[in-house]
Amino acid sequence: MTPHSHHGRTMASPCEGSPAVTGGCRHQPDLAVAGGRARRATGSGSGRAAHTSAAAKGRTSHQDYARWRARQIAYGRWDPWADAEPVRAHVLRLRRGGASYHAIAHAAGVSPMTVHNLVNGRRARKQSAPQRIGSVQARRILAVTPEAAAAERRSACGTRRRLQALVALGHSPAHLAGQLGISQSRMRRLLHGQTCAVSSATHGEVCQLYSRMWYQLPTEGTRPEGVAADAARRLAETANWPPPMGLDDDRIDDPAYRPRAAWRRAAGASRDDLDMTIAGALCG
Repeated sequence: MTPHSHHGRTMASPCEGSPAVTGGCRHQPDLAVAGGRARRATGSGSGRAAHTSAAAKGRTSHQDYARWRARQIAYGRWDPWADAEPVRAHVLRLRRGGASYHAIAHAAGVSPMTVHNLVNGRRARKQSAPQRIGSVQARRILAVTPEAAAAERRSACGTRRRLQALVALGHSPAHLAGQLGISQSRMRRLLHGQTCAVSSATHGEVCQLYSRMWYQLPTEGTRPEGVAADAARRLAETANWPPPMGLDDDRIDDPAYRPRAAWRRAAGASRDDLDMTIAGALCG
């Protein structure tokens, strides 16, 4: 390769002495020139050591699993799949007891979607409930007891009574759902007793909402507001849900408690008027 002349000095071409490159001269990106010598930029020693260590751990983990799997196969114990039906039946029993998918999954140490898909399939992908499940996941789910699944949950009766009482005042279920940040379908399940247990967090949020609204009548300044309030009161009247003053606050969370008062429409906008009107439900 012919040297180039520059200001009386001879300089070599950038590609001189390097392997031939098809399509013209090209620099190697991992070479740097320092002190007249070419050196390869390879990063810090600590970075190389960390990468090597992580790779070694990954190989070791895989090798351990491979050896364990080989032993299971040799002993005739290798069974990676289990029948999903008994596991699904167990989940449904826990669900009837009030446990949520998340609570079951947390107690089993698996993903909530694993439990949900086991029962419902993957609807977005139009896949039905599976016929088999990983044997490890099956053992974990079958080991969940009702007590473990309900560890962070409580009876929904107090939550339900508080919401029903607010509806009896004329607050629409849709409005209450918006105040709590939950879906209207979930609100319907809570109101109509289709939810047997709720989380402690949900119970606390409903208690706070009830404390703020138990003496407040809904706003009916517009026609849509009046229609919504009338619909809420009709719902409560049909179901015979008592208003707040018809409930015993000391027993409202007791599943065995049966309120004596029935629904009666509250009139007036002030707290005193409301107290006087609803108190008649206890005497009449």
